[in-house]
Amino acid sequence: MARTRALIGPASVVAYLAALAVVQATGEPDWRTLASSPGEIADGEAWLLLTSGLVIDGLPWLQLAVLALVLAVALERLGALRLWTVALAAHIGAALIAYAGIGVLWLVDRGLVESVVDEPDYGVSVVLAGELGALAVAGGRRMALFVGAFVLAGIGIGVSDSSLLANVEHLLGFVLGALTMLALERRVPLRPCSR
Repeated sequence: MARTRALIGPASVVAYLAALAVVQATGEPDWRTLASSPGEIADGEAWLLLTSGLVIDGLPWLQLAVLALVLAVALERLGALRLWTVALAAHIGAALIAYAGIGVLWLVDRGLVESVVDEPDYGVSVVLAGELGALAVAGGRRMALFVGAFVLAGIGIGVSDSSLLANVEHLLGFVLGALTMLALERRVPLRPCSR
């Protein structure tokens, strides 16, 4: 039983990465049907907050490779339950906070946010940012250096290649990942051997 439970975490990560690879390689389902946007969420299409986590934008195979590396490290350091809790909190939380901000600006002056209300939004990079945030607070000094290198590289790529909405969500995802990990550690501390 314990051996079977030990395989669930790695199997879940492999299944997620395989799903991402299949969507990327085949283009099916169409990314436009998976992506969320502030307007669609406001219209009640909340399931898109989850399906947008299956879309990769930008340099897809590089992002998939980096995500695989970070998820492997997070799985080893944090365990599967924490990994997926952080991923969902960062992915969904960052989108909801950013969309709420857009909603407030919409009420103040629609012209400020009209261009982003229907902008497609993808979540794989926010999952990555959340895991890096969690690793930064839970992993010690060496892990902080590892995370720092990834964050600097990501900022360089992201700022030049992403929308304002994506950049805001990346920052929110990192912070939410760190805060989620801190909250989880307060409830059930990591075992010393997993650091």
